[in-house]
Amino acid sequence: MITGFRDFDDALRALSLLQRRIDYVFEDWSPGVTIERRYRAPRAGWPPVNVFDTKEAFVYTAEVPGLADADVSVYVEEESLVIRGERKSPVPAGYEVRLREREPVAFTRKLPFPGRVEADSVTAVLKDGILTVTLPKAKETVPRQIAVKAT
Repeated sequence: MITGFRDFDDALRALSLLQRRIDYVFEDWSPGVTIERRYRAPRAGWPPVNVFDTKEAFVYTAEVPGLADADVSVYVEEESLVIRGERKSPVPAGYEVRLREREPVAFTRKLPFPGRVEADSVTAVLKDGILTVTLPKAKETVPRQIAVKAT
């Protein structure tokens, strides 16, 4: 029985996909890759943030495990919320690092407001590794119900 070209082509495509995935896994360990690239900071999406819209406010929650309130700063700039922080990973005296999976990192996230806010009334609370920032909506943007009268 003769194998058709299509079967051969499918096998080559599968091998090519496997090779690309292997290359992706080992790309940071190839010769010539600098230490800075190998141990680069997390991508732009760190810390992960959720934004919720309530009737009175916008609520931003960010996961910042292991950070204290002194390690995080929250700013309102123009029409954005800015979260800055630094996760430190000090090595105790007399110890040598053998493996470090949670490397020190400094981060900044600039997140746009979904609407107008009262910048003077913003509150931020850090509890159990979750930063919760509450931005009250501007008075003119808070929805209000209008009574309908029958005539």
